[in-house]
Amino acid sequence: MDEHTCMIEVARFFMNFTQNESCGKCVPCREGTKRMLEILDRIVSGQGKIEDIDMLLELADTISSTALCGLGKTAALPVVSTIKNFREEYEAHVLEKRCPSKICQKLKRIYIDKELCRGCSKCAKLCPVEAISGNVKEPFMIQFDKCIKCSACIGSCAFKAIKEG
Repeated sequence: MDEHTCMIEVARFFMNFTQNESCGKCVPCREGTKRMLEILDRIVSGQGKIEDIDMLLELADTISSTALCGLGKTAALPVVSTIKNFREEYEAHVLEKRCPSKICQKLKRIYIDKELCRGCSKCAKLCPVEAISGNVKEPFMIQFDKCIKCSACIGSCAFKAIKEG
């Protein structure tokens, strides 16, 4: 793992594994891990709220202290560890709707640097959802609500004006 690893995605991966491996016998593990996974899914998709971080910690404490087996007692540890050591990444996902490692697809932003764009319109012609607009010989812009983040425009720009951020 390095700076290109999204720690929330790591926590989500482990929680998904644990939730799938739960035998379902005890409610804290069966339902608690399911709720934690739902919250982590919301966070990586840009729908998280700041109170979700505290809810994850509260659920983790409940699961760890009331689960019947070793799996349940340790299920939430990756989430607790990532919150404890990488809380700023959780906050970036939730407050800024940004993934610092640029891994979370739904939080990816593609934009056009107006200083570098020459208005050739090649990107607009290639965009499958017509999310890029502008006038020839003037800087173009991307409509974030329409952009599907396919990145087709990035490779097409001869001026390197289209970037991910």
